[in-house]
Amino acid sequence: MPRESFLSRRCGPSRPLNSTIAALAFLALAPAPAKPAFELVQPELFGVTGGMPNAWADFDNDGDLDEFVGFRGRPNRLYRQERGRFEDVAAAVGLADNVETRAVSWGDFDGDGNVDLYVGFIGANARNKLYRNDGDGRHFTDVTAAAGLALEGVSRQASWIDYDNDGDLDLFGAFRDRANRLLRNDGGRFTDVTAETGIGDTRKSVGAVWFDVDADGDLDLFVANQNGDTNGLFRNDGGRFTDVAREWGVEAPRESVEFGGVGPAVADADGDGLFDLFVANYGPSALYRNEQNRRFVDATRAAGLFFAQHATTPSWGDYDNDGRPDLYVAGFLVNVTHYPDHLFHNTRRRDGTARFEDVLPPLVNEHDGSHGVQWVDFDGDGALDLALSNNDPAGGHFLFRNLLEPDRARASLAVDVVDAGGRHTKAGTEVRVYAAGTRKLIATGLVDTGGGYCSQNVMPVHLGTGGAKRVDVEVTAMGKGGRRVTRVAGVDARTATRPLRVRVAR
Repeated sequence: MPRESFLSRRCGPSRPLNSTIAALAFLALAPAPAKPAFELVQPELFGVTGGMPNAWADFDNDGDLDEFVGFRGRPNRLYRQERGRFEDVAAAVGLADNVETRAVSWGDFDGDGNVDLYVGFIGANARNKLYRNDGDGRHFTDVTAAAGLALEGVSRQASWIDYDNDGDLDLFGAFRDRANRLLRNDGGRFTDVTAETGIGDTRKSVGAVWFDVDADGDLDLFVANQNGDTNGLFRNDGGRFTDVAREWGVEAPRESVEFGGVGPAVADADGDGLFDLFVANYGPSALYRNEQNRRFVDATRAAGLFFAQHATTPSWGDYDNDGRPDLYVAGFLVNVTHYPDHLFHNTRRRDGTARFEDVLPPLVNEHDGSHGVQWVDFDGDGALDLALSNNDPAGGHFLFRNLLEPDRARASLAVDVVDAGGRHTKAGTEVRVYAAGTRKLIATGLVDTGGGYCSQNVMPVHLGTGGAKRVDVEVTAMGKGGRRVTRVAGVDARTATRPLRVRVAR
């Protein structure tokens, strides 16, 4: 069972702690090799073609993470993990739909402690499905109609988020061919609140991510739009949304209809504790630096991330546990095998600005992604592994084990954020790790709200600790009273091989 903190209290603004001794204890490990090393896991199982979105969660509550993969051209698969080995159980549990699947999101919509699954299709008259997990993953039941859901269209990102801070998960859906939708959860049934909230973007949406952009205590929404459409940044003002993309510097006017946004992902790239935004585009992709939760500034060229390709999916993950998030970006062009992917190693400068170097290993390049990208520590050794999916005729949906040396692999912390009832309903919660007894920030992470190509995971937040022996963990959740901070002090960052579970109040 995870270690758990019940310290859930309302806290005021953080105050610096004067602890020189503790600050000096934060010593970085020897520099990691620039070139990461991976090995394939069960390639005979993960080698079939057609994979699109992939998402991870412990659907059977046995303590390890399992993977769902949506396909084009074959039935969807659900891989149950048993101590590092995977088996497809989709047909046995009722999830083997054979309709082209472009969106998949895990979330406990009914608050019973079992993660449920939303699946979005793009076939003609193919209504999206909500599957209720009937307990420890033995069977899933289609409850779409009973829950009051009637979503169909060219589905893209679906996100389980609590936009109104009432303690349950609401559902957002992005679409390429119609207005985006927001459905409020009212005791397990859903009410369409798209019109009254102003969130129904009619542009051609692909990727979306939710986070508290302006630090006011509720979740805001960034939407990447395709086919020449500009992006949207929808600020949440008490449940009413306003598009502020232009004022915040992320609208991204397009040069032609060939250009457009595909996948967004957020992380603290420069170590200042604020969430920056990377958007994979058709055309030049972009890194936007967060300026004090008031606007974003284009930092793409300064960070060494300028490239103009058909990029589809970004995913942040600290693969070497140095406390700096690295960035995988998948690329895709029809009928082009191994269209360029990138693995950008974050080599932050002394002045704090981020600088990236492409270190994609040959093995990953040979088994690259086109859409799905997920960083996940599936084997629990402390090092982030990599799951890719590729829908090319010669592609697969491969899983790579990170071969980080053991001492460095253990220099990490997994933080499992749950609500007061122990349920996974806190998507968008922020997690920060400090050197113990100080305000020296080591790493920042976010409970997943959407990414890795039109998907959403339910898994612990992974944070590299860079060699610190002990750390303080600070969790900031959204609730009725605004931003609520929970702190856990003096966590051993060297032997923390199991997730640290932190409960946060509503």
